[in-house]
Amino acid sequence: MHLTIVDDLEDNLISYQELLSPKFDLELIKDPDNLIPFLTNNKTDMIILDLHMPKVKGFDLYRRLKTHLLRDFPVIFVTADPSEEAVIEGLTLGAEDFISKPVSLRELEARIINKIKKISASSVPSSKQLIEYPGFKLYLDLQCTEINGNSIQLTPIEFKLISLFAEHPNEVFSRIHISNLLWPNIHVQNQNIDTHLSNLRKKLGTFSKHLKTIKSRGYILRI
Repeated sequence: MHLTIVDDLEDNLISYQELLSPKFDLELIKDPDNLIPFLTNNKTDMIILDLHMPKVKGFDLYRRLKTHLLRDFPVIFVTADPSEEAVIEGLTLGAEDFISKPVSLRELEARIINKIKKISASSVPSSKQLIEYPGFKLYLDLQCTEINGNSIQLTPIEFKLISLFAEHPNEVFSRIHISNLLWPNIHVQNQNIDTHLSNLRKKLGTFSKHLKTIKSRGYILRI
């Protein structure tokens, strides 16, 4: 597993090196401007990204990265600002996790390993890589969606949501179930889930009529 760690403090990078290098291949980046050039020519499995740096805010750097390279990267944000607003912004971007400063490096290691297991599990070939309904196709291996033959760009969170519903049609999922699936160990307000679902419905176009809200129970893809 290859990790790319961006932190403007040399001491923090040294600490990361000492703890994580025995178990992971590391690329340690002090200057955030070097992140995009590195990932343009190299692969990484996860990014550990400091949220507040003098040159650029971690969220803005991650947006810039996705815009330039046109793909998503698993990211854990490290922040001294664990406010609800910061968490919501990061999760909306598709963050895998948050960890608060001062950082317990052993906790960070445990969270990274937990995410690795989930990523590895999701990469295991499935016997059903294509889910298809009238006017709708979901390619699980390619992580892309088509509506009436047109490719739809989804965020990582939106793809996880539609995958959940498409793989289990006509089954009701509560907000708690969805929250625990997408953001384990992180408290998320119901409004944040509603926002992601609202954005997903807009992208699904006419197919969104199948995604129903069941009052006081949750959501269902009724096929």
